[in-house]
Amino acid sequence: MDTALALVRHGQTDWNLAGRMQGRTDIALNATGREQAREAGRQLLDDGWELVLASPLSRAQETAELIAAELDIETGAPVADAIERSFGPFEGRVRAELTEEEVAAHAAESESREAVLHRMLRTLSDIVEVNPGRRILVVSHGAAMRITRDALAGRRIERGIYNGELLKIELSRLAQLTQELGLATAR
Repeated sequence: MDTALALVRHGQTDWNLAGRMQGRTDIALNATGREQAREAGRQLLDDGWELVLASPLSRAQETAELIAAELDIETGAPVADAIERSFGPFEGRVRAELTEEEVAAHAAESESREAVLHRMLRTLSDIVEVNPGRRILVVSHGAAMRITRDALAGRRIERGIYNGELLKIELSRLAQLTQELGLATAR
């Protein structure tokens, strides 16, 4: 079987529901999020996935475990660089309440889009390199996935990534973009 890779956004948390910026704050799934993870697993039943990896945050880890249980496949060690973008002082804040001036004044305290993209591309490339011929799901986070999706698409897509949404990664485009940006993998 050919190598395949896809990102899955973790299930809903209470902070997602409230519109709060989570970033690296470790917020657990709520009941809806657990059901979204199970449903994602059920929708992937016939796709031949073999391994589920996840960011170290509990919402991603639990999502991975629930998907793996539905698919009756294994989970692997946490993937540190699949973690969400750090939003610094904005974590815990309601996104709609932030002003443009406030965001601009504290922009340097958040992880840059470029840093997120570079670490995501490196880690996804590493996963593919270490797992040739395997079909792998990686549970990650909304901002990290949006940044990755937009870069791979070559344009900014206005729509966000929904909780439980699957984003298939075109491996040739991943390799091309990683090379264009001069990002050596860890191996």
